[in-house]
Amino acid sequence: MVATGMTADTAAEAAADAAAVWPPGLIWRDIARGGLAGLIVGIFVAGLGGRLAMRLATLLRPEATGAFTENAAEIGRITSGGTIAVIIVGFGVGAGAGVLWVVVRTWLPGAGVRRALVATVVAIGLGSFLLIRGANRDFVVLGHDRAVVAALVALVGSVGFAISIVDAWLDRRLPVATSARGRAAWVYVAISMVGALLILPLIVVTFLGLSSDEAEVGRSPLRPVGIGLIVVGAATLRWWFLRLHGATRPPRRLLLLGRACLTITVLLGLAIELPEIRGALGMD
Repeated sequence: MVATGMTADTAAEAAADAAAVWPPGLIWRDIARGGLAGLIVGIFVAGLGGRLAMRLATLLRPEATGAFTENAAEIGRITSGGTIAVIIVGFGVGAGAGVLWVVVRTWLPGAGVRRALVATVVAIGLGSFLLIRGANRDFVVLGHDRAVVAALVALVGSVGFAISIVDAWLDRRLPVATSARGRAAWVYVAISMVGALLILPLIVVTFLGLSSDEAEVGRSPLRPVGIGLIVVGAATLRWWFLRLHGATRPPRRLLLLGRACLTITVLLGLAIELPEIRGALGMD
């Protein structure tokens, strides 16, 4: 006898869907989805948004027109080459954002816009250092303008907001990989492998201090953030392992651990970035 509210046909469909679920395929799909969301947002939000932020800086500080930034870009001059360069940078930022998103996504609460707002704060805590360094002479050229600094912080936050929205949109549209021999599975695995190659330089080089301007391991002030991300990543790996064995939601202890570690990591990032923002504003 079929349970109340479920016909024989829907019961059969549910059983077929359950049989069609391939846990590794679900994980590969989730990883690839995060990577794709990062690339889309990197190009259209970080890339083009960065171009708009540069234009805003010119409008706010017209006296800076003609000066050159630390990256040898001429302020106030819009060229096709410069636009392409910004989009390429956005592509790189999107790849990194996608990797980080895959690491932290499981531990974000809420859904829809609410979740996107949380992702905004996470992005600011983990990514503001990419655009705002107090010692960067560009902020001197731009007169330590508060609106410029605010626009850059907003740009970083918008990447987090957008990647959450795009990720949810892709989740409703990407096909499920039901076997290792399907085309979807191969595509998802390929994208995931690229992400796996990116995560080591992203965490080790960017956050742990082996960047080109840091001569010694551990000298980067972002090292605590890198360590925190490693712990969050370990929690994510544990969750994937449990999913492979049939779990449908993280155990309460693991959920609390993942969220607590992510919260601490973001707070550390914000605390480390605050002096940089003050420097960009000419307050130090």
